[in-house]
Amino acid sequence: MTEYLDKNGKPRDDQAVKDMILQIDADFLATQQGSGSTATMCMVHPPSTPGDTYKLHVINAGDSRVLLGRADGSIVSGGDHCTDEGLTVDHKPDHPSERERIFRCGGYVEQAAGGVARVNGDLAVSRGFGDAEYKKTGGPGPEARPVTCNPEQGHYECQESDFLMLVCDGVSEGNFPNPEVVALAAQVLRETNDPGAASNAVIHKALAANSKDNITCMIVQFNRTLLESKQTVEFVPGPMTAPDNAGFMTCWKTMAEKANLTSAQAAEMRYDFIEQQLKEGQANPSVLEELREEKAQFGVPAGAAKGSAEWRQAFEKLGTGASRAGGGGSELDFMPNDGPTGWA
Repeated sequence: MTEYLDKNGKPRDDQAVKDMILQIDADFLATQQGSGSTATMCMVHPPSTPGDTYKLHVINAGDSRVLLGRADGSIVSGGDHCTDEGLTVDHKPDHPSERERIFRCGGYVEQAAGGVARVNGDLAVSRGFGDAEYKKTGGPGPEARPVTCNPEQGHYECQESDFLMLVCDGVSEGNFPNPEVVALAAQVLRETNDPGAASNAVIHKALAANSKDNITCMIVQFNRTLLESKQTVEFVPGPMTAPDNAGFMTCWKTMAEKANLTSAQAAEMRYDFIEQQLKEGQANPSVLEELREEKAQFGVPAGAAKGSAEWRQAFEKLGTGASRAGGGGSELDFMPNDGPTGWA
């Protein structure tokens, strides 16, 4: 995407956007990788005259969402055709128009365990980059496949005081409707004037609302004077879910490197967090038991002093992704196939 935009500039209209998305998808499919990703984005056209509205060109392929909020916490609906008062439509296999295309193009839709509709009984989203296995029938064009990257597009306007949210489906997977997402973000923005803090609050609320998926939240403000230009990185290591899985540890290392940490340093941060949680004992009993089980996976010898050679060796060994139990695979086989996978 970045290379395409650097070379060709911003797409001039809907057709140019479609051509760009389909070309990038074709280039990715040519690599013969089996993975994929949903895609949601927005091109912002600032006003030429101060005080005029901003023009938003929303582009979406998949079940991630674009939301528009007012400073007072109200949501700006994209219309009845959009999902839950957002600016985008969730491309799910059981959506009427998506279902029709899937069957017309030689695929089928099956209700899997938990009532989730899946393309060919497997993929829980019907548009996105990659996932070549679901783009083999139908045609002749890429729009006419059971799964397609052909984006839906919309055009909207907003004021400088409004804010935009781009979120993946992990935000809305639990009991966290779009209007509540916007209201929470607006509240934190009013209190802190920090879009990072607002995004963080949304993610933690989504977890509390029983989301089990990966969660990404980006907040875009239009008033450049609201926040001084700065970039900071805060790394909060998540659960050590599968230390004996090479695929998991590869992703763990990659995420740590984004914060200029080694995987061993990140693992030690997680261990310290678990010890603090167990010391405080404020979580419910089932969570505390999960933390105890996770702590045991780190392989820190009993009685080892923090910072000692034994202590460091345990985290360095874990950081290599080396299996202590003979397991481990190259694929992320511990994760459910709820949709195209991607790490950000």
